[in-house]
Amino acid sequence: MKTVILASRSPRRIQLLKKLGITCKVIPSNISESLKNHHSPAQYALLLALAKAEAVAKNLKQGLVIGADTIVVFQNKIFGKPKNHADAKHILSTLSNTVHHVYTAIAVVNAKTGKRIVDIDKSTIFARKLTSSQITMLAQKNHDKAGAYAVQDSNDILVKKIVGDYYNVVGLPLDKLKNILRIFN
Repeated sequence: MKTVILASRSPRRIQLLKKLGITCKVIPSNISESLKNHHSPAQYALLLALAKAEAVAKNLKQGLVIGADTIVVFQNKIFGKPKNHADAKHILSTLSNTVHHVYTAIAVVNAKTGKRIVDIDKSTIFARKLTSSQITMLAQKNHDKAGAYAVQDSNDILVKKIVGDYYNVVGLPLDKLKNILRIFN
């Protein structure tokens, strides 16, 4: 397999790649995660994932660069990572007792050839109704996660049920990524 570079510092994504037997180099893209134009949630995530992968790939001579972007969507409003504790509380209050969606877009760019493939996955989340104290507790710890929650944490009580790929909700749809990587090898 070609050298794999992850355009992210996400410890969850690094662990998920290891689960696939992939050891990666980590080179964060450091691009802004706000797009100025209005896009559908899926377009927004796809554009960001591709921008992250391309920003890293342009500085390399070879390797497969993986960019990813995870967003939470409720009533067509996009929730990324909270800006601060108050924003995390607002997001969790909004998502409490809802059915919402998690999109994770992935982009793989071959740094040598410029070939790129993008894909996206969508999961449906059934959220529990949280008390204000539960919201405050969750808001204190998930500032680096879209939607201010982490389904992989055993004490993260927001998620009642997932319809779709669990790994998509964690931040990297593994089956889709495996299929893309097969195309490059």
